[in-house]
Amino acid sequence: MKIGIQLYSVREAIQEKGVEEMFKIISEAGFNCVEFAGFYGMSPAEMNALLKKYDLNGFSAHIALDQIEENLPYIDEIGIKSVYIPWMGEDTLFNEQAYQGLIEKIKKVKTLLDARGVKFGYHNHAQEYKGDIDKVYDLINDVDGFFSELDIFWGTWATGNAVALIEKYGDKLSALHIKELDKRSQQSATEYPNAIVGEGKSDCKECIEKALAIGVDTFILEVEGFPCSVQEYLEKSCANIKKFAGV
Repeated sequence: MKIGIQLYSVREAIQEKGVEEMFKIISEAGFNCVEFAGFYGMSPAEMNALLKKYDLNGFSAHIALDQIEENLPYIDEIGIKSVYIPWMGEDTLFNEQAYQGLIEKIKKVKTLLDARGVKFGYHNHAQEYKGDIDKVYDLINDVDGFFSELDIFWGTWATGNAVALIEKYGDKLSALHIKELDKRSQQSATEYPNAIVGEGKSDCKECIEKALAIGVDTFILEVEGFPCSVQEYLEKSCANIKKFAGV
């Protein structure tokens, strides 16, 4: 089972403490992998060595679609197994001509990742869900072998039911982003810091249990804002993810 953290979550702490110190904290908190959002000016070999030092697996990465090819040396050296497009705006997703162009770009890049045995997929926010339209569902069905990394925070905010999305995506789901929505949030998803996993309204326990039931065993913590110290948040949230996953 992969229980990791999206490193974008700790970007400020990395600026303050450095990559190595944060890898140490992440490892000691109980995580066994990380998901990249950039490589901090380190070479592929340097990053791979640092991961090994702290017994972390560089399992996945968020990379903009147009930047994946240039980052193949990192994917190869680190052994990244999943790559996700982290963002597409409504102007692309809901414009038919732009959407078809997106599909063709995804298919082209996918051949490079397929050759390496790397899963390719999409990480949602809220803009993919508009009325009765679910563009994540469209994407994972319009490109054969393309996956969803469902962010349950945004899925909950946009649709009110992330568990139902897990059921809907089924075998096209490859991982969950575990992000907790504060129970007080009414006007904006980010008006309050993220609650500790299990203490908000993202149905983290139910989402993890549902994902495991359909064969998904990769859970990546993401944090928009911390309600306590970074170390305390990571330790408590990792412990709860493991408890919900039965490990």
